[in-house]
Amino acid sequence: MRTRIRHFRKVRGLTQTELAEALGTTAATVSRLETADMTVSTDWLERLAGALDVDVRELIGGEPGSLVCQAELRRGGRVSSLAVGMLLSPALAEDAREPVAFRVAEDMGTYAAGDMLIADRVQPEETAGLLGRDCIAASIHSAHHFGRLVDMADGRCVIVPPETGAAAITLDEVEWVAPVVTLIRRFPPVSRHRSGK
Repeated sequence: MRTRIRHFRKVRGLTQTELAEALGTTAATVSRLETADMTVSTDWLERLAGALDVDVRELIGGEPGSLVCQAELRRGGRVSSLAVGMLLSPALAEDAREPVAFRVAEDMGTYAAGDMLIADRVQPEETAGLLGRDCIAASIHSAHHFGRLVDMADGRCVIVPPETGAAAITLDEVEWVAPVVTLIRRFPPVSRHRSGK
């Protein structure tokens, strides 16, 4: 049965580990519940609805057609949760199977404050060919981080944040990696001078 567990977890700004702690289970179990690799019983639905503060009926509805930006990227590869999610057009995620959206909070490297990045989340075993790509990576035990993926082996990854001189970050027990597939950048409007006629 398809559920909207992952959707509501993202809307609440929770990692799989955080939701697992609220449920008294493991991040692996939450992952299995989200992907329907495990039967979602009535008991699980009630527990999940309570932890996510939604009605059980909302959990078993169809997959939503919206894309929500829940976090922003900062210097040093840090990823911070937004107090309020930003609803984006689902058309922005057409190049991603498992889209996640992030806003760039400050100028860093080739990115400008206000840029919106859409990334495509994949499992660690699906990262072949992603070396050298800018990615958001999530560890089971720590916060998300952003940077250029320079090494990925045995559930461990190394990324380098985009600003000049940034130190590499090593993440152990990587839950997922999401390479950037779309960059949305707004430019200032063209100013037009009136001729006075």
